[in-house]
Amino acid sequence: MYSDELIREILARADIVEVISAYIPVIQKGRNFVAVCPFHDDKNPSLSISREKKIFKCFVCNTGGNAITFVQKYEKIGFSEAVRKVAEIINFNDPRLQSEKTVTKKDPSLQPLIACINDLQAYYAYSLSTEEGAPAREYLDSRNIDAGQRKDFMIGYAPKDGENTIKILKAKGHSLVTIEAIGAIDLSNTSKRDVNEGRLVFPLCDPTGQVVGFSARRLVKETHISQKYVNTREGKLFHKGSILYNYHRAKTEAKQAKYCYLLEGFMDVMALDKVGIRSAVAVMGTNLAADQIKLLRKLNCEIRLCLDGDNAGQMAMMKIVGQLTKAGIAFRIVSNPGDLKDPDEILQEEGAEALIAKLNNLVDPYDFQLNYFINTKKLSTQDERKKVLMHFLPVVKDIPPGIDREDFVVKLSSATKYQPEAIYRELAKIKDDKNEFEEILSGKNEGSADYDSDGASPYSSRRLLKAERMALHYMLSYKKAVDYFSNNFDHFNTDIYNLLANYLIEYCNNSKEEAIDVSMLLAEINAKGEKEADKLGDLASEVIMDDDWPPFSEAEMAHCKEAINEESQKIYEKFTYENSLSGKAEDDRARIIADRARALQEKIKSRRKANNGSSVKDKAS
Repeated sequence: MYSDELIREILARADIVEVISAYIPVIQKGRNFVAVCPFHDDKNPSLSISREKKIFKCFVCNTGGNAITFVQKYEKIGFSEAVRKVAEIINFNDPRLQSEKTVTKKDPSLQPLIACINDLQAYYAYSLSTEEGAPAREYLDSRNIDAGQRKDFMIGYAPKDGENTIKILKAKGHSLVTIEAIGAIDLSNTSKRDVNEGRLVFPLCDPTGQVVGFSARRLVKETHISQKYVNTREGKLFHKGSILYNYHRAKTEAKQAKYCYLLEGFMDVMALDKVGIRSAVAVMGTNLAADQIKLLRKLNCEIRLCLDGDNAGQMAMMKIVGQLTKAGIAFRIVSNPGDLKDPDEILQEEGAEALIAKLNNLVDPYDFQLNYFINTKKLSTQDERKKVLMHFLPVVKDIPPGIDREDFVVKLSSATKYQPEAIYRELAKIKDDKNEFEEILSGKNEGSADYDSDGASPYSSRRLLKAERMALHYMLSYKKAVDYFSNNFDHFNTDIYNLLANYLIEYCNNSKEEAIDVSMLLAEINAKGEKEADKLGDLASEVIMDDDWPPFSEAEMAHCKEAINEESQKIYEKFTYENSLSGKAEDDRARIIADRARALQEKIKSRRKANNGSSVKDKAS
């Protein structure tokens, strides 16, 4: 476990906005920042981030914490590993991180597979340079894939004698079980031949750059080579849904360029590489898996979606548009409807300038979707037209009133055949979620408890909850508030508040700093292995982010104490009163109720008299 001094130094240097931006897009909103929360199915920017307080908080799913907590929850890793990740993001180097670094456990069963596939990849690369590899080199020459790109993308050739390939792997000490596990052979067949034999081979790498599989392309039409591409089957090493072609090379370039092209094929990636665009990956299909979406989100840049211009490609883009939108990933689309040329064909036939120009022809996702419906869907039935209209109404709502909104409404009218006036009428019916979101961010939309005539519920009252929350806010902000609590309060009525108060008292006793660093407080709670650490982090983040309180003073703390004591007494009286009625005869119950009514009347008269006395004194003074 790392020392408090090291963690404090990392948190002091860490910009929480920078750390979170390494994983998800962040937008500034006033003094704070907001983002689409990655911890629940979020559509609006529910995650609020305070650079000043070094805290994040989602006001929908209630997840909160500091920079280390965010990485820990996002990556689903331990506290110590999250500390190292944060240090890596902020380029903080310290010998203490190395000396205390724990070794990441690797699955030992994967090591033989990695060794085997690395040997197979080396053999493929060598075979490309042999006499038999000449047709493969000629094909690459025809596609203008030069020696530099062949090396960069590790392109190889699988010899036609697939049995010999397996013999070579066995000679290097790899068993048939291991060779099958990497997908090179199929043990259900009697002949043990390389499944990629006679093909041009494109290695597929995981995000670290480790080869985990292959996509092998047919060079000539032969009776025993029917499929154009053969891909490594799913196994312990290769998971198609966790791979984006060229991701290991593109991830650094994408963060610098602030964008990354998402393409359909290997050759398209290489075409962009030829014209100097190295921030490009290929999806290897027309659907994004959950892990692939996470990889794109980690790039923290604009995704530029560019699939084929035919109907199949446009339909695939519509599907991916929905996935990226749901994931909260910033993206635009390369507009190419009806253009049947892919990027590689454009480069071959029209040249680099034409390709770059088309890649820069970017449109908003909503414009793309509207154009899709206008150009490819007839929307012949009223039900179809209404579905499209209802899909886009929230989009229109988010566009500020003015020319842009009017322009979009005209386009929507053209696609759905509804008159603009009808669209505006439907628009007026939509609830304004932004105002509700602002209330949530400000802490005003807290809800309320059920009250009886005394202003207290069987569990708590709004006044009690407000007083405890107010006192806790002061305690998270000022040491004097913690001291006042220690010397004057008995306890909070809410257990989790009490637990956080105890940690605050311990923190203040051990800290020499005058100010309270909530980020560091949460780090200490995590480091101690507190089982309620997540709940405490969520609570502290929520309370400290709520600034809608009067300035701190001991008088305000005293008011909190008075309210807590009074409401606690009401709850106690109500509890004892209800218990006193339980099991009593009807006459006894009537007497107890009458006695309580008289007591309440006397209390009201006493309060009125006290208030009148105060008013007389105020007037006299």
